[in-house]
Amino acid sequence: MQDTKETNPNIMYNQVKGKISGAIQENKNLQEDSIQELVNEWKSVISSTPPHILKTILGIHDESIIHNLTDDEWKYIQYELEQAFDVRITTGILVTGEDQRSRDLTWWTSKRKLEGENYYSNNYFKYMKDSLPPQVLETIDEDTDAIMNNLANPESEVFSRYGMVVGHVQSGKTSNYASLICKAADAGYRFIVVIAGGQNNLRDQTQSRLDEVFVGANYQGVANVAGFKRDKMPDSLTNEKNDFKIETARARVTTNFENMQLPILVVIKKHTKTLSHLLKWLNTHYKNQIDKAMLVIDDESDYASINTRNEDDPTVINGKIRLLLQKFKKSAYVAYTATPYANIFIDHKANNIDAGRDLFPSDFIYALDAPSNYFGAEKIFIKENKKFVVQIPESEVVYEIDENDTYPDNNYPFIIKHKKEYHQELEVLPDSLYDAIRLFIINIAIRDLRKQKKHNSMLIHISRFTDVHVQIRKLVSNYFTLVKDEIKAFGAVENPHKYSGVIKALRNTLNDRLKNVEFDFEVILGKICTIIETIEIRDVHQSAKIPLKYRDDRQTNAIVIGGLSLSRGFTLEGLSVSYFLRTTIYYDTLMQMGRWFGYRVGYEDLCRVYITEDMNEKFGFIIEATNDLISRLKDMRDENLTPADFGLSVQLHPDSLLQVTARNKSQNTEDMYLEMNLDGQIKETRWISSLPADLESNEFLLEKTISLLVDGEYKHQQDKSHIWRDVDKGIIEQFVKNYKLYSNDPLGLKSRMPIDFIKTYVKECDLKWDVVLYNGSIDDEFQVNSVKVNRQLRKVKVKKGYYEVANRQLSRANPEKIVMTEENKNLPSREMRSKLEKPLLMLHSLKLNDEKDNKKDAVGFGISFPTKKGSFNKSIKVRINSVYKKQLEEAYRDGGGADFEYE
Repeated sequence: MQDTKETNPNIMYNQVKGKISGAIQENKNLQEDSIQELVNEWKSVISSTPPHILKTILGIHDESIIHNLTDDEWKYIQYELEQAFDVRITTGILVTGEDQRSRDLTWWTSKRKLEGENYYSNNYFKYMKDSLPPQVLETIDEDTDAIMNNLANPESEVFSRYGMVVGHVQSGKTSNYASLICKAADAGYRFIVVIAGGQNNLRDQTQSRLDEVFVGANYQGVANVAGFKRDKMPDSLTNEKNDFKIETARARVTTNFENMQLPILVVIKKHTKTLSHLLKWLNTHYKNQIDKAMLVIDDESDYASINTRNEDDPTVINGKIRLLLQKFKKSAYVAYTATPYANIFIDHKANNIDAGRDLFPSDFIYALDAPSNYFGAEKIFIKENKKFVVQIPESEVVYEIDENDTYPDNNYPFIIKHKKEYHQELEVLPDSLYDAIRLFIINIAIRDLRKQKKHNSMLIHISRFTDVHVQIRKLVSNYFTLVKDEIKAFGAVENPHKYSGVIKALRNTLNDRLKNVEFDFEVILGKICTIIETIEIRDVHQSAKIPLKYRDDRQTNAIVIGGLSLSRGFTLEGLSVSYFLRTTIYYDTLMQMGRWFGYRVGYEDLCRVYITEDMNEKFGFIIEATNDLISRLKDMRDENLTPADFGLSVQLHPDSLLQVTARNKSQNTEDMYLEMNLDGQIKETRWISSLPADLESNEFLLEKTISLLVDGEYKHQQDKSHIWRDVDKGIIEQFVKNYKLYSNDPLGLKSRMPIDFIKTYVKECDLKWDVVLYNGSIDDEFQVNSVKVNRQLRKVKVKKGYYEVANRQLSRANPEKIVMTEENKNLPSREMRSKLEKPLLMLHSLKLNDEKDNKKDAVGFGISFPTKKGSFNKSIKVRINSVYKKQLEEAYRDGGGADFEYE
């Protein structure tokens, strides 16, 4: 237990904060200044009420703990509550299938919900009101009502429903499906199966949460809500420590489902063995289908549930999930995922004679919104990248070694991509990892000073192999021991940085990473002295000797080293520092490895993600593509399209995942078909050829194009930038045809400038064009006759054969704004493209500035394609060799361009 002197002052603070929080919860019409008003009211109460009365009001047993709070304590109370309760969230996006539209989609909200006691869902919302803001709970209620409507009434004779719920990584999908489970139990679903992730720790964590908010196991959680009834407690065939076992199930519950009045909960690991046990138990007692309603929640549904083999012989886990659904006459399957790519690519017509239908969400897709206080990917990697991301120097890592290579003598730097059989004896850690460890120690101290005495975690995710985790844990432990010894020896002396290199490094880390924190180093160091002994170091994997445990009766401060066991679904409490070196070529795996997303109320400013420049760029790309995917889902809803249409749309999306079907292959070459839909997209030259001849050619091309626009007497507007309206496509064709792109990307797929598709679009699209030549801000002019603009400065990275525009963006925000009418100028860029009547060619006269401050004139361009009714899908056929095929596969998995198949 923590020191009493440290704990007791916080009792008063926490009780006051809890009382104000409760008052906020009761205030259904919360206004912007309501929290401040409540804080002021309680300030007055604390200062004017005798201690013996305050003791009763606050529920404090020891009168000696009663004291006035400091101004800083009141400030932190107000700040935390504002962050927790001033939250905006909207209900999700629903797309339904053809069959679904002929069904009763109000059976829950307009009938069963109004008729029933709603015992389980009422318990859930009563319990959760102490944890989530009212607006968030209201949205969870609305979202799960919509999902319930798209399931089926358990009183129906026979049904099967297949749906998918898409959420953000670490954004509260568990809260959503916990609410859904409670409502399903109220409606009459009697057998509820939650298929958790593929690791024990995630299954155990999921079980624990459902025990808390649904079951009320061990007199915890909802068991303490007023009105809880022991005789209505669901029967759980699994518990926090034990997955499904036939002998346990046989002892715990009747197998007579027809007489079962209480819901049965099963939380299983997504593993062949547990699914087999569950099916065997059901088949033992029921040779035929069971006539009760079953709900299956498939958490992390894009992992292991997808059939990656021929439909005649589906993968084992996929086949067993399908057999489970076939075992019940009434079944509803709801896939939950933050990365729905694989689910959308399921063949919606697949049907196996034994296993039944595949798991394509043919009935509905529901995309959840994230609350405004969600610490998500867009904030970290797009909006505030420099604030939250610390780049690991390239000198500290090696991406891959050849099989014949040996490790460096000093075992340094880290090798990111390595096989399991490689054995690297690590002797030291990179300086950036030492820095990250120091920052984590500082963060714990700052959170304690802010009265946030809650769990704190640091994530170190470097390899997927256990041997490496064990080595890293030893090295981290060695360094932490050094830090701890130095803190004990010198932490309390005057000017300790003069005597201790560790303390000097701590001060440097604070100054480098948290420049604007409200405490000075001496205050933080004083707190570090009191918390340094509470920090533990854990490696998390299947064979770890000591498990990571976040206790309810004690603050946990943990440095956590892991790989696969931490990469999907598992929540690290109070995560503030992440050190991440893993790499992958797949969208979904990369996003799921990002455990740093979530909610960071009161300490978001302390959070940092240490990653390489390469990974930073990959995340930025994936987030853009994922945002666009969700935008397309909105379009599907607005255009009344179906999940099958959505799958098709994603497959045709320029940035979708690679889909490869090998057909008649020749030895050295293959014919490849590519298909792409450019409608509503923006494509730009993010890669600009660095060949002097290409730079010169493009400069001449821009001059010639401007001359043609001037001579063509098109409608011309000028306000620093120049706009030409209703331009003949012949000028655009000549520009696109003659522009010199980086030559080693002939299809423009790796650079996300798919030039052949664009040429086809220009040739076959009968619309007129608008053209803009943008004005820049530097004192360097580009001029053709009377047309004059300042060049635009762009920072670039020098690559082999090309310049890469920094931040993956050639245009500034909302480049279409310049041609918009006044009423549309404040729309997001994608919505602007839906308002475009014509495609827009965007011309940029550039001054490129590289890392060494070398400057070079260049020309770039982009095209904004209007969103048109009726997709403008185009296919091209090319012949490629095996080398380029491999490059394209890697590029697509990293985030490339079109879908293609081989012939």
